[in-house]
Amino acid sequence: MNLSESLRLAMESIKANKLRAILTMLGIIIGISSVITITTIGNSLQQTISNTMSDLGGTYLISGYLEAVYPEDDEDWDSWEYPEIDEDDMISYKDLMEYKEKFSKQVKHVIAQRDLYNGTVTGEENTVNVSVVGTTSGLIESMKLDMVAGRDISDRDNEEEKATAVVSDLFVKYAFNGENPLGKQIDVSLSDGSVIKVNIVGIYKYDAKKFNNLGSNQSEKDITTYLLIPVMYAENIDNGQDMNGFSFINIIAKDGENPTEVAKDAQEYFNSTTYKDNEDFQFKCQDLASELGIINTVLNVITIAISVIAAISLVVGGVGVMNIMLVSVVERTREIGIRKALGAKNHSIQTQFLTESVVICLIGGLIGIIIGILNGFVLAKVAAVLVSSFATDIGSMLTVTVRPSVTAIVVSVVFSMLIGIIFGSYPAKRAAGMSPIDALRYE
Repeated sequence: MNLSESLRLAMESIKANKLRAILTMLGIIIGISSVITITTIGNSLQQTISNTMSDLGGTYLISGYLEAVYPEDDEDWDSWEYPEIDEDDMISYKDLMEYKEKFSKQVKHVIAQRDLYNGTVTGEENTVNVSVVGTTSGLIESMKLDMVAGRDISDRDNEEEKATAVVSDLFVKYAFNGENPLGKQIDVSLSDGSVIKVNIVGIYKYDAKKFNNLGSNQSEKDITTYLLIPVMYAENIDNGQDMNGFSFINIIAKDGENPTEVAKDAQEYFNSTTYKDNEDFQFKCQDLASELGIINTVLNVITIAISVIAAISLVVGGVGVMNIMLVSVVERTREIGIRKALGAKNHSIQTQFLTESVVICLIGGLIGIIIGILNGFVLAKVAAVLVSSFATDIGSMLTVTVRPSVTAIVVSVVFSMLIGIIFGSYPAKRAAGMSPIDALRYE
């Protein structure tokens, strides 16, 4: 008997006993669907986190910040107090530029910013809200925003403390009625009562998702957008802060560079220069690539652990397959006897029942895979809706991606077939070992 004949007989037997076949498959379906659902959710979480981080700055983004020097001895903790930051503890613009020049082969941008005041700009027909932010070059790129026209704030703008500005296309739409504002001077009325005059040199495309404004009830013309100016110019006009310099910076590594190594070099550099003799603070760096790797590792461990637990139900399903196949052998005893009397070999009988067992498990596995993928899609979408409902700021930043695990699907198909072979072997062997005379006499 060839394989095609065995498959035909297996399908005929399944069709003749549909309900029994479905009940037999049930354990396999539940086990496989559970595993696929869990792995789909795990993969989707990893991809969602990765995509969200990429949208918010990418894995090449490195955060640098000041961290207090903590006591090394336990007895010193009782008298220790968190030190206050003064201007001498801050990172200066000069420090940033020296670092950028020294590591120019590794570093694309060193970004520092100073949030000033909210303000307004009065156009021909509308008054537009802005948030004035002093920055170095690269903030637009770090936020994954697109330039529509003109250019970003440059290092030269900061060195010469120029009164330049980069505005959003939304600002242009309502302040200039969509007309090209490049090169024009505007008056910005700040919330402290002062007025600054800046020249527009660039326009970026406003993205509500990047500014956590998705789902906002504000009308479009009332939305507050960033008006970017050179951070060194901002230091001269900022009367709201007593200290110049920065306690937090972002570094963007060049493509192809290892962000973890760039972060390590930056930390060592600042601690050996700017903070060499600082007893209160040190410079600390963290890169998104390492953070993402840790998160993915944790998710992988959890996914595998839960999948193994869910896969235990497959063993129960396999026992069910063996039980039903043994019943099938008993019911078809006379059929086995007739086939043996007509010259069928033990191998052919064994192949027939083993094939039937594998087909039942394979069909159950495929159904389980489909159900598992559907469950993963539904649960991922429900989770995204719930996150968006209860945490609007977080939900607006998420880039939800549903990605079934191809590896889990392939393994599930193979595992289904193995279950059919393992748990179908004994019934098949028992059928093949029957005496033809005893089988023909069986009532």
